[in-house]
Amino acid sequence: MGGLRRVVTFADQGVSSVSNFVAVAIAANVASAHQFGQFSLAYAGLLLFLGAQRALVGETLLVRYSRTGQLTREVAAASLGATALVAVPTVLLLLVGAAAAGEENAALWLVMAGVAPVVLLQDSIRYLFICEGVPGRALAIDGAWAIISIAAMLLAAQAGAGLAEVLLWWGAGAAVALILGLLLARCVPAVPAGVRWLWLNRSFAFRYAGEFAALNASSFAVLYLLVFPLGAAGVGALRAAQLLFSPLNTVFGALKTAVIPELVRTRGTPAFRARLLEALAVVLVLGVGWGGAVLLLPAGAGEFVLGETWRNAEDLRWPYAVQYLAMVPYTILLAYFRATEANQLSTLMRGVLAALTLVLPLALALSGSTQASAWGFAVAVAIAGVCGAVAVKRGRRSSARDVTLERVD
Repeated sequence: MGGLRRVVTFADQGVSSVSNFVAVAIAANVASAHQFGQFSLAYAGLLLFLGAQRALVGETLLVRYSRTGQLTREVAAASLGATALVAVPTVLLLLVGAAAAGEENAALWLVMAGVAPVVLLQDSIRYLFICEGVPGRALAIDGAWAIISIAAMLLAAQAGAGLAEVLLWWGAGAAVALILGLLLARCVPAVPAGVRWLWLNRSFAFRYAGEFAALNASSFAVLYLLVFPLGAAGVGALRAAQLLFSPLNTVFGALKTAVIPELVRTRGTPAFRARLLEALAVVLVLGVGWGGAVLLLPAGAGEFVLGETWRNAEDLRWPYAVQYLAMVPYTILLAYFRATEANQLSTLMRGVLAALTLVLPLALALSGSTQASAWGFAVAVAIAGVCGAVAVKRGRRSSARDVTLERVD
């Protein structure tokens, strides 16, 4: 049963990622270059808060409430209320963007502001279903959103609709999925209870949100700072090379979502180690397979995907292949820390990654080499993973020493 749940959760993550990619592609086809730039800014803001909501509410749900019987209807309603609270600053940010964008582009920002609470709540319900051990319901609502929104967006685009109207249909699909999710969950957001829920889970929720904020801040900051030694073309090459490996980001995200609840449910049993090793094997095979495919990618295929940027990104494939290979043990360790509630160790490992991501690529880029900067990202992940592994080993030695002392006493 657990294996089927994990497969369905992976399928749900795939549907969500592919549908989002298609939706952005449709938006790109109906927008001018300037409009798409404005949309990209608004969408980036929405994704930033979506990631924060997943760290603050989603991961806390998986860690604290995945054990059978822990997730009551009251807890579910309170967690949705917490998500509604996260939606408030999201909407405010997008409204500020609408005011700053000018009359010509304000409409698409306003649409994104209206859609944001729906998207955040729909995503939170996905986590509720996965936490409950019924990921099929998450797949159902994501599938409904994908089918309805993409079909409606395509019809609107063919009819000559503008970007704002096309985005409205994207939001309409999300609204249908949200309503379906609320009906299946049999609860509605309880905002006052959400405040209390966040307070009761503050040692987890705010720590996870802090880890997310630190990693994102360092990643954004280093890209902007790299413009000075490498130029815009160099940063573009780094982003293009990363794009070649982006499907693995979906794998890593799905792995955490699928495996953490199963690890929580089997904690303290022999099945825990089996689940962890199984996850390691699966993600290692996928990582090596995709990395090898990218390294063997013919120039013609690379130019088809990246256009002229391929020439600058081609030599960066090796450092990024190593980086994503290092992400395998890093992700498994993070899942282990979450499942065992070893929050200090996860913060240590992710804090090391945030610091090194900011320092190493920039320091190595001072030579003017984009490839050296890419190796900086790879080394940062590898060192963070080693720190996590060392922390686990020391923790086990300490536990074994305590057990020995108890026996002596």
